[in-house]
Amino acid sequence: MADQNRFEQLVELLKLKGLDAVFLAPSSDLKYITDLDMKPDSRLKGAVVTREGKSFFLCPSLYRDEMEGLNRDMRIMEWKDGEGFKAAFQSGLRQTGIDLSSPRIAFTRGIEAGDMLDAVDGLGATCVSGFELLSPLRSVKSPKEQDCMRYASLMNDKMMEAARSYIRPGVSETDIIAFVVNFHESHGGKPRVPGVSTGLNTAKPHYPRDNNRLVEANDIVRIDSGGWYEGYSHDMTRTFFVGRPTDEQRNVYEIVLKAQLAAEERVRIGAIPRDLDRTARDIIAKAGYAEAFNHRLGHGIGMDGHEAPYISEANDLPLVEGNCFSIEPGIYIKGRFGIRIEDLVMLTSGGREILNHFTKELITL
Repeated sequence: MADQNRFEQLVELLKLKGLDAVFLAPSSDLKYITDLDMKPDSRLKGAVVTREGKSFFLCPSLYRDEMEGLNRDMRIMEWKDGEGFKAAFQSGLRQTGIDLSSPRIAFTRGIEAGDMLDAVDGLGATCVSGFELLSPLRSVKSPKEQDCMRYASLMNDKMMEAARSYIRPGVSETDIIAFVVNFHESHGGKPRVPGVSTGLNTAKPHYPRDNNRLVEANDIVRIDSGGWYEGYSHDMTRTFFVGRPTDEQRNVYEIVLKAQLAAEERVRIGAIPRDLDRTARDIIAKAGYAEAFNHRLGHGIGMDGHEAPYISEANDLPLVEGNCFSIEPGIYIKGRFGIRIEDLVMLTSGGREILNHFTKELITL
């Protein structure tokens, strides 16, 4: 098992939430608790942990060999294709001592609704969302996890520096995507497909890649690069100018940078995410672009690219030591252009730590 302390903390969470058990389907939650990195597919698999600290792994025969590294105290409940998983799942529950007449069971991401219902068919079970169950644990990064986050962000800094020399008129968005992906893969990373947009495509916060525009002279290029090194995420956005920006573009960039820096400056242990969001949003609104900033200020990050804590108007839970999240305001002018600047920020015993060091000053190429 990845960390016995994590297992014990999960057991305490189950007691606190009044849950009898949780089913950890293939997801980052499963990896966090068991160190098993599995993907969901047509055969249901996953770990069950009970409030009494007992556990079992529901395992299709096809995956039996992958369970050799599992904690020896976790019973394997194997099922064959010709049998289905229901009997093995319910037998596992029974063997852990759970009262099957009315159990409250949480289910994490990585399981389809139909499989969840089939698993508890015939029981008086209450199915509970476990999507955020582990958030209180996972959102607080340990010193080891913090080092992983630092390294991942360092590699993203190096990628941006390399991309700065690569971007030029005539290269396509697809070319830049391939450059970013190849950089991270060649340095041992596991990148997601980066968000690369140019020109008027930058006006879309999440450009859907519905065309493959070439970079032109006096153009804008935005790169949003995220992915993983050693299982932990990086995420950063920079906006480059190929040639001289217009006065309006320069003004918008300065507004976004001012909002980004002001929000970062207010990050500290005990800060309220809603207040950070308002800090950036008020600056952008005062400049006349309120409707052009149409997403939350940031998101937590770790084993997943997006996780708690979310830096939004809806979140009033104070930030704590170990939290790591993005600060990424943007202004998007429909049909024309958009600017976004994103850093990752971490709260450590030493206070606020900005993980990205690649310049945020306006860059002309």
